Amino acid sequence: MTALDRQLVALRLGALLVPAAMAAVLPSRSVAAVGALAGVVALYDSIPILMAQANPSWRLTTRVAILLLALDHVVVSGWIVLFYQSSSQLPFLLYALVAAEAIFRFELWGGIVTSLYFIAGLMLFQLVGLDVAVSIRDTFLRAVPTVSGFTGLGAAVRGMNHEIRGTRRRLAQTEQLRQVLNELVGELDPGRILHTVIRCGMELLQMERGAVALREADEAGFTIRAVVRMPAALTGLDITPGGGIIGRVLEERRTLTITGAPLRDQGELPGVEAAVVVGTPILLEGTVRGVLFLAGDEAFRQLTRWEQEALELLGQQLAAALRNLRLFEEAEQRARRLALLNHSIDRMNRKLFEPELLDSMASSLIEYLDVSVAEIWLYEPLDGSLYRRASQHRTQSPPPLDSPLSRGEAEVGQVAELRVPIVTNDPLHHRQVLLRPWLEEERIAAFAGFPLLLQDQLLGVLAVYHRRPLDRNTIELLMLFAQHAATAIQEAHLFHLSTEQTARLEAVNAELNRANQHKAEFLANMSHELRTPLNSILGFSQLLLEGDGGSLSAEQRQDVEIISQNGRHLLTLINDLLDISKLEAGKAQLHRGAIDVAELAGECVEGVRSLARTRKLELESDVLSDVGQVFGDGPKIKQVLLNLLGNAIKFTDTGSVHLRIERQGVDLKVSVRDTGIGVPLEDQERIFESFQQGRSGISGKYQGTGLGLAICRQLVEMHGGRIWVESLPGQGSTFSFTIPQRALPDAVALPPAA
Repeated sequence: MTALDRQLVALRLGALLVPAAMAAVLPSRSVAAVGALAGVVALYDSIPILMAQANPSWRLTTRVAILLLALDHVVVSGWIVLFYQSSSQLPFLLYALVAAEAIFRFELWGGIVTSLYFIAGLMLFQLVGLDVAVSIRDTFLRAVPTVSGFTGLGAAVRGMNHEIRGTRRRLAQTEQLRQVLNELVGELDPGRILHTVIRCGMELLQMERGAVALREADEAGFTIRAVVRMPAALTGLDITPGGGIIGRVLEERRTLTITGAPLRDQGELPGVEAAVVVGTPILLEGTVRGVLFLAGDEAFRQLTRWEQEALELLGQQLAAALRNLRLFEEAEQRARRLALLNHSIDRMNRKLFEPELLDSMASSLIEYLDVSVAEIWLYEPLDGSLYRRASQHRTQSPPPLDSPLSRGEAEVGQVAELRVPIVTNDPLHHRQVLLRPWLEEERIAAFAGFPLLLQDQLLGVLAVYHRRPLDRNTIELLMLFAQHAATAIQEAHLFHLSTEQTARLEAVNAELNRANQHKAEFLANMSHELRTPLNSILGFSQLLLEGDGGSLSAEQRQDVEIISQNGRHLLTLINDLLDISKLEAGKAQLHRGAIDVAELAGECVEGVRSLARTRKLELESDVLSDVGQVFGDGPKIKQVLLNLLGNAIKFTDTGSVHLRIERQGVDLKVSVRDTGIGVPLEDQERIFESFQQGRSGISGKYQGTGLGLAICRQLVEMHGGRIWVESLPGQGSTFSFTIPQRALPDAVALPPAA
């Protein structure tokens, strides 16, 4: 019952105090009759209260209200007969109260009808002789003003109450609507959203039942998604829009009230009867995606502007909630698919350098993206064909495509030929998809082919068949997967190429090492074999020069000296070859000991002084006093120093050669500076390699084997030092090397403590 109905029933029960008071004050023809009539009133007014308690949704219909009012008229007529006195205003007072009640329930026309009944009743009392003698004149003069006064007062009070109740109701409904809107914000349960909106709409319009019908696409039919106080079996029922509430709202796109047939659209709603239906559209992106409709059992009054706006606002908020829910579901689905894609890419990366890489790609598409068929085709540039290298399927049979496949042949070949993706959710009618019998047999609803491209290089084609249409998110994920697959295939190809190349290089290096070892052994053996006869040649030439074979003529002596000189040069070359072969073979050893640096430097300078004098060069030596001793192999350090001094004299035409030896921290630093031709920057590293010479040596002016500096570097590095050159062409060179001293001088000057 409504609040007004409950108030009127309570007023009737409270009005029983009036006859009780009259029975106590006024004389009555029968007290028992008064009590009986009061019991009748209590009985028929208790029935609606009991009905409302048993069913809160039960409403006091118009017919029942008229019946109750008629009973009130009969009871009041009985009380008039029982309490009437000639001078009493009781009839007019009681009928005025009943008229006021009629106004409250049925507005002004109820009071008018009650007044007419009152006048007719008094006349009837006169005709039947019930001692209620009231003239027609008295009736009009006394009844009309009384009834009119009470009627006016009742109308005014009812108007005020109506306004107050309307205001309170709107406030309550506004608060309820606000609460519902707050509940919809952030709600992610679609069932709860729909049921909350339906119940709110029922409260707003005082309707008994409600439902929401939604549709997925513009041309699709509607489906009942939620019902309240309707059979639960209706949920999921498909409805075709017709002339009922859904079709009318869909056509006019506004809130409508229907009180005449047809109330419903095509597709019967079994077990649902209604006298009035109100529907409002649910608009998403300018399209009617659903209808919220409410049903009532009574002929409904016209909606007020506030009620219509509130219902439309409810529909808008429902549309916003559904849109947010759809966006959230899409984002969540995309996040899940991205996670699966990342998982499949990780799985792909783990298989990157294994033979089953392509099978892993196809199985990942089946497992993580839930496609029906996944195939990897690789392009072979030699014959221009595509070869199926991996295939996974959940269908009864795989796509009947021959391998190899020419470019431009079937849908896979078209993707390779055009180098653009081909995606369709209608493969049976797509001109580039040719497997129509197989598509129909396997119920394939979508095809997607993506070229595997890397920097405009075609590697192959990724082909996918699916039994459901592909949405935008799935297509984007497949494109990302194709890009990563192309990169993985290229990296795997490069890895296998590099592995093969590395294997070939290792084989070549092994051969080179063996050849180098043979070369070193050959040089060592040949150097030894050559040095033995050469020593004999040098010995006999020296004997000839000393006169053991008799005196020589001037020409003979000159010839023998040339033999001796060239023999010594050849011996130097053989010794260099022997040294470098031992060093490269790792057979050279150091015999370390304490070396007097100043004494060693003096021996080396004196050993080359005659050569410097011959070339008219100044030879200077500067050994600092704090040098002391060095721990190393004396002959090998001397060999390095003689080589550097000899090269400096050899490549200097005019000027000087200067030797400087000093301490540098814990190292011994030796520098040989000359004023010779210099070394170009591009040759300063190369001249320390075996059999390498600077540009001057290559030109033929300065002959040599290119082994001296290579031997020097290896000997210095064996001591744990390093060797380098600083030079500018035409301005001379400075060759320096360091050796760890490992023996402190006699006195070390320590700086004072800070």
